Amino acid sequence: MLANQALHQIYSINTLQYGASQDAATHQRAKWQYLLSDSIKFASDMSSGIRIQKPIQELVFPWVMKIISSGECQSVYIENHQFSLVQTTLIQQAAQQYQVNVTVLDVIKDTDNVIVGPW
Repeated sequence: MLANQALHQIYSINTLQYGASQDAATHQRAKWQYLLSDSIKFASDMSSGIRIQKPIQELVFPWVMKIISSGECQSVYIENHQFSLVQTTLIQQAAQQYQVNVTVLDVIKDTDNVIVGPW
């Protein structure tokens, strides 16, 4: 199994298990949703979304780990990236600890940015 496929499977489970709570009392303030992307962006009415230009491949993993561990993040979306199995495991552990949803988005080129996700 490719590391990217493992990440999709891991985080589609975590999306259900570690997603944002429906109980308003458990969240005192809204958390951010981050998008590390080269070509896609959040809708203009997404007030809790932060789009960051995706760094070079070697920096994606440390950036994702910093975002997850900030304590200010609800979800991280990463465009077109494959993590190693070790990185996938570390991201899964951090996502569980900080209750963050992590999703890798595979954007198909030349199709007006169609996104293929784990859903």
